Amino acid sequence: MNSVSIPARRLASRRRVLGLAAGAMAFGGVSAAGLAAAAAAKATQKSVDYQSHPKAGKGCNTCNAFQPPSKCKTVESPVEAGGWCSQYKKS
Repeated sequence: MNSVSIPARRLASRRRVLGLAAGAMAFGGVSAAGLAAAAAAKATQKSVDYQSHPKAGKGCNTCNAFQPPSKCKTVESPVEAGGWCSQYKKS
């Protein structure tokens, strides 16, 4: 065997492994970004039956997703402190 061919094979192997690792990291980054974007997407007010008044004494101001003065972690803003939706979870 030629002594040049062995290091060349090792080099090719290293390149291949590094290339595969870089590709996997790039793909993982895209997947993570896609998941983060999906998680960041908020529900529409219509899809969660949002209403601007409380329901059975439950309102946005007592929900754990409410962010004063008029934002919500899970529903499109703006929302009212006295509003309500089907995603209500008491804080």
